[in-house]
Amino acid sequence: MVRIVRKSESYIYTLSESTVISEDFGKVTVYGISISNKFQKAEVTDISDDFNFVRSLFDLMVEGELCPEHLENVVEDFLSDGCPKIISFPEKSDDPLPVA
Repeated sequence: MVRIVRKSESYIYTLSESTVISEDFGKVTVYGISISNKFQKAEVTDISDDFNFVRSLFDLMVEGELCPEHLENVVEDFLSDGCPKIISFPEKSDDPLPVA
């Protein structure tokens, strides 16, 4: 059973594993995320069966200190591929950018 817990100053983030029964596929292992503090908690238990996808999302949430009230919207954005892509920019150099 997978269970990863990370703590920030304000929240506790948990990535968890559970099993669901699908009519099409039978037993399926899915991964979810919860965010909580002593006043509130939000949880989505069945984000995806792709551990690496959910782990990447989990790491971004921890890094950005996402608060519980935004969890569902962020998950929906990621699942619909409406999320902003992370773009790495090259380190600053003295060379000017090429002109098109």
